[in-house]
Amino acid sequence: MTAHDAQVFFTISSCFGPASEDDWKACASNAAWSEFLTATRRLLQDERPLSAALAPIAHARTSEPFGEFLSDDEVRALYAPPSFKEKQAFAARHFTGGLPTSAVPVESLYVKWSDRANAAPFAQREGLYRSDVALYMDDLLAALGFELPDVLVATPDHLAVECAVVAALLEDGSNDHARSFLIERTAWLETYRARLRRIGDDALFYLALVDVLLGVRAMQLACTSVSDDEHAA
Repeated sequence: MTAHDAQVFFTISSCFGPASEDDWKACASNAAWSEFLTATRRLLQDERPLSAALAPIAHARTSEPFGEFLSDDEVRALYAPPSFKEKQAFAARHFTGGLPTSAVPVESLYVKWSDRANAAPFAQREGLYRSDVALYMDDLLAALGFELPDVLVATPDHLAVECAVVAALLEDGSNDHARSFLIERTAWLETYRARLRRIGDDALFYLALVDVLLGVRAMQLACTSVSDDEHAA
């Protein structure tokens, strides 16, 4: 189960981040994408913490989880990943800063720049790179021994990096850390999805992925609440 869960986040990381043509073709191939969709359904359907084993009775569930978190149009888009050229074209139009239709997937741009008292004059500003979140991610990536590609070095709080960290933590067996990291680092996606929605149908595939992440976050929050209630009892 760990490998399947980790692969979901590695795949989403590849969708939002840089990928070579060969790597993307492998990621979006029929077999690989089918495995991604199956693993994603399990994450949205199974009431379990990340990478936890599922009780045998739970395998009998037949609900369709995508419809609970995604619109019909998003589901259709999720089943049809873009070609490499389409992915590159979307990134050039929307994942590049400073353009009218920019929707750069970097957490700092959607949260307050800093809560530190000495961070004036930008402390409560939004829409700025290199916020406290980015500094935190710099330290975490260094501690984990992560080396980012040159294109992402300046944005360690890029969604592709955050998803890759979740995947790496799961592969390392740090499941509790992965779960708490996911819950913390995906809260900004509620604001980001509004930016994607303004783009329109061109962004449906990426909007679907964001809603998948928000759905997984909701499931993990529910699992955390149940666990806390059990410990309290």
